[in-house]
Amino acid sequence: MRSLAITIISVVLLQLSCKDKGTEPPLPLKNPREYTWTIDTLAYPGSFQTAMRDIWGSSPTDVYVVGHNDRGFGKMFHYDGKEWKPVGLNYPIEGGAIEGPIDLSAIYGFSKNDIWAVGKRIDINPNPPPHFLDSSLIIHFDGKQWRDQTILRGRSLWSISGSAPNDIWTCGTDGTLYHFDGNTWRRGSVVVSVPTDGSFLLWDIQAKSPSEVYMIGNVTQNALARITTFFLMRKNGEWSLVDSFFTEPGRIAVKFGQNGLWVSPEGTLYSFGPHIFRWTGSSWVKVYETLDALKKMAGTSERNMFAVGILGKILHYNGIDWYEFKELRNPNAVYSSVWTDGKEVFVAGFFNDGSKTLILHGR
Repeated sequence: MRSLAITIISVVLLQLSCKDKGTEPPLPLKNPREYTWTIDTLAYPGSFQTAMRDIWGSSPTDVYVVGHNDRGFGKMFHYDGKEWKPVGLNYPIEGGAIEGPIDLSAIYGFSKNDIWAVGKRIDINPNPPPHFLDSSLIIHFDGKQWRDQTILRGRSLWSISGSAPNDIWTCGTDGTLYHFDGNTWRRGSVVVSVPTDGSFLLWDIQAKSPSEVYMIGNVTQNALARITTFFLMRKNGEWSLVDSFFTEPGRIAVKFGQNGLWVSPEGTLYSFGPHIFRWTGSSWVKVYETLDALKKMAGTSERNMFAVGILGKILHYNGIDWYEFKELRNPNAVYSSVWTDGKEVFVAGFFNDGSKTLILHGR
């Protein structure tokens, strides 16, 4: 009988103190369904909210989470294999190089000395309403310090992905889109016919290769409470609208997952939201059914995939069947992101009120 030890650790932080396509990816050294789990609770001192949204690591001893904090600090934390500590980004108070109030939404890297995070810079509107304005924010870590990138600013950014250090994409609110070629961030655009009474949100992006990139977008029409979701693809330098569907009160059927995308190491595209879908190259096939909204997928192969979401849901696929870690279910939490290297797995999330962040660590 499989045993599971769950240790609840309440962490009180001190006050500012190229894949080979000819081979199949290996299975995890240990069956993930037999992992021992620990749970850390992160709360930035003096804050009402510490809600981390995304997680990435170069190794189990070099892991970052990014997200929201109601103060000007506590937007990023780092794990060194022993403990989680806040990363001092702010200039000049924390000794960082990033000026002004910010929020972070996503993080992605290629090594411990080449990591990107995106989100928004927050400014006071001199002519409200609204009282605050947001603009695009891209920051980079070179192994020594996080620095703001010079860009033609658009709106808030929500997702970042890259096939290589010289092929990185990020997208966000009002169709904001950028591409990095290894030297310069250039602002781009996607031409899609969308309703005029809603804001076009590019929600998630996944770069499979320099010639193939996928994106999920949506438009919410307030008057109709209708959400139209778009699946877009970039091939040979051109973006195209591949598929779409809408939901509204009384109509909730979905054609693909509207919350996000993930490309497996083998190159297969998945989407998730309610349910998990696999892209065949011409259509979506449902591979797992759940009405619980899934927020993120990650894995080292299609024989070792994780998916996480609302109500503290964690799923694992071993190439044969999907398994839910029911012992880790938390109806008061949203698990927003997951990262694994095949030996260990980290799940980031937060309580429903955003008060504290949860980090689940399986190994």
